[in-house]
This record gives sequence, structure tokens and C-alpha cells, in this order.
Amino acid sequence: MDPKGILSICLGVLLLWILVALNLFPINLPTFLYRIVLIIPFIGIILFGFYSLIYLIYKVLNLKDCPQAQIELQREIERIKHDSRYQSLFRATTTNIR
Repeated sequence: MDPKGILSICLGVLLLWILVALNLFPINLPTFLYRIVLIIPFIGIILFGFYSLIYLIYKVLNLKDCPQAQIELQREIERIKHDSRYQSLFRATTTNIR
């Protein structure tokens, strides 16, 4: 499903929730069900936050090293060390401040 379709469905559900929450939609709900309907969006946001946090932690824990990228980075560092424009970055500075 494309993002525009998902967005239109979400906006429709949000509009329906607002109409039910403000009693503008002609539907008779028992009190306990009405209270559940009122907190469903907040429960959804909290669950989405937990899902995102767990997914992020999982991806960080399973992060793979890339030895080829490490070798390329070391080559770049060596090239920059020998470049005359960047010599001042790698010079050992031992100035005594009195």
C-alpha cells in the first residue's frame, strides 16, 4: 500500500475517533466501551514507541563490523597525514605555557 493510502486511512480513523469522542457520531456505546475508545489512540502511540525502542536496540546490538570500510578509512587517514594542506593537524604540539 502506498503512503498516501495509509495516510488517508489514518486520517479517516482519526476523524471517526474525534466524532465518537465528541459524541457527534450517532452511535450508542456502553460506558466502559466508550472509555476504551477514548484511550485507544494513546495506547497506540505508547505501543508504537515501545516497538520503535525495541527495534532500535535490536539493530544496535546486531550491528555488524565492516572490515573493508575500516581498511579504506585507514588508507584515507594515511593519505591525509601525508597531504601538505593537513600537516598542522597531525603535528605534535609541545608548547609550554608560562
